[in-house]
Amino acid sequence: MNVLFDLVHPAQVHFFKNAIAILIARGDKVMVTAREKDVTVALLKSLNIDHVCISSKGGSMVAMGFELIARSYKLYKIAKAFRPDVMVARVGVSVGPVGKLMGIPTVVYDDMEHAKLQGTIGMTFANYICTGLGYYNDFGKRHIRFAGSPVMSYMSPKYFTPDKRPLVAAGLDPDAPYIFMRTVSWDANHDVGRGGSSPTELLNAIKQLSQYGRVVISSEEQLPPSLAQYENRVPVNQMHNLLAFANLCIVEGGTMAAEAAVLGVPVICRKSYDFGYLRALETEYDLIARPETMDEIIQVATQWLANDQLGAQWKLKQQKLLDESEDVTQFQLKMIGRAIR
Repeated sequence: MNVLFDLVHPAQVHFFKNAIAILIARGDKVMVTAREKDVTVALLKSLNIDHVCISSKGGSMVAMGFELIARSYKLYKIAKAFRPDVMVARVGVSVGPVGKLMGIPTVVYDDMEHAKLQGTIGMTFANYICTGLGYYNDFGKRHIRFAGSPVMSYMSPKYFTPDKRPLVAAGLDPDAPYIFMRTVSWDANHDVGRGGSSPTELLNAIKQLSQYGRVVISSEEQLPPSLAQYENRVPVNQMHNLLAFANLCIVEGGTMAAEAAVLGVPVICRKSYDFGYLRALETEYDLIARPETMDEIIQVATQWLANDQLGAQWKLKQQKLLDESEDVTQFQLKMIGRAIR
């Protein structure tokens, strides 16, 4: 069986990495096409996943439009040579149209209900659209739902065991309390009109939260000099270990909020989006909070950090989520087999 994965974002590398490893181990042929966006290619290299980078993220909407055309053409050429039995992606902006044109079955995954443009281009042509916990759009007969958060394909205990050693090597004591903060660049096409925390807001938060532990900031953009002393030194491919031992995570991106929640780490996610999986993690499992302002974030954070039983309480909530979820990696493999029958 020949399977082509098109990966355009770092989170997608993690999402599919275990399915890719299982397919290769059982003798199937796998082709991975990639996009130079944030640390996507760096992650693939660190995981020793063979890949072909077929585009780089454009700096504007117009540039991203030209990128889409160019990468879709390159994907078509690669697919023509590789002859995949199925093509797999998140959203599937490129694989959807290319698969339809070439008569190749496509399986796409989605967790961003608001990304209308991406969904229209990719999911319109997909054979199967797969979604997880809380997803509130409906695609009819092509729509296949699974139990659990998508991040469980790599964050569930079956696939991930936290390791303290990378933190120690980076000069961070994993046994001492620390608060992890993550800011994003807000430059994707689905981020238009949204923004995150300013350096002033972050400094104010650090001032108030430092009494509870060391503050570590990871940012998709270069931090200003005023925040440089708080910059994360743990390598990007060890980010999940950094999340796992934190006393609290404060993040702007939904994926990392879900990752922390699955790890049983208390997480506050600034409410910029209303993804279904974030709704479910908040309302059904009480694993995350979603304040809208930094003042509200600080209020929730200080209340939580003052609770001596915080960690133990979150582990109970985590277990409920794990008990009610399925093996998402095995679901991915099942869908690949279903698509080619």
